[in-house]
Amino acid sequence: MAKRIEDLLHRRSDLSTFLVHFTSDYGGKSANENILNILQSGVIEARNAFGSGQRTASDDDDFQASQHVVCFTETPLEHAWMMCEEIEGRVNGFSHYALAFTKAWARSRHANPVWYVDISTRGGADWLMVPIHRLRDDALAEARRDGKSLADFPIAKILPYVEQMGPMTFGGKKEWWWEREWRHSGDFYFEWTEVVAIFAPVNEHDVLRNSLSSRRRHGAEVPPILDPEWGLERMISALRGIPASQAGPWPVYY
Repeated sequence: MAKRIEDLLHRRSDLSTFLVHFTSDYGGKSANENILNILQSGVIEARNAFGSGQRTASDDDDFQASQHVVCFTETPLEHAWMMCEEIEGRVNGFSHYALAFTKAWARSRHANPVWYVDISTRGGADWLMVPIHRLRDDALAEARRDGKSLADFPIAKILPYVEQMGPMTFGGKKEWWWEREWRHSGDFYFEWTEVVAIFAPVNEHDVLRNSLSSRRRHGAEVPPILDPEWGLERMISALRGIPASQAGPWPVYY
């Protein structure tokens, strides 16, 4: 009997059930402070513009606001450590602080995967980015002719989800497809009950848990706290509440 694709995909370890939002030092505050503020407010603010309209119509405030997104990675939890590494050529690095949500729930809140368009092969005239940019530029010309904002045109909703991969026009390369990024247009709201896990360095778990216990939202319990440097089995142990002394194959003698 034929099997359902839903059942088969559960065995694919390369496909994650979760989306993770990593924080960084921002706005004069540490990543630790930012994760606490996010959890207390229940909102991840869309502070920056990304995508193929990022450098377009900088004088159009409405359009620029429409390009602001919240970013996630679909990287499986056991590989979350890689997102925290200092990587050559990366402009904005991530901290060890993050929030994990189920992909299904994030999709219900209109999160979408980024579309990576290759510009490393064939001639430049054949790149798929060419018609995308043409649609963008034609809409911008019409907007300026009619005194409108580019945000009023359908292409504005697509641009935040389109990124090139390959050589960059101003030097270097842009090869971040492996992050398997997802984005959400505008601020991303959540409750603690929708947080699968919090990521933080293990030596800060107790302090973080105590701090969050005094800031509970609507009486919700503090979500499980993991370290992105842990392997999958230790993460599973922590999610189950197994003491650290028992979370691993090596015995702890008393």
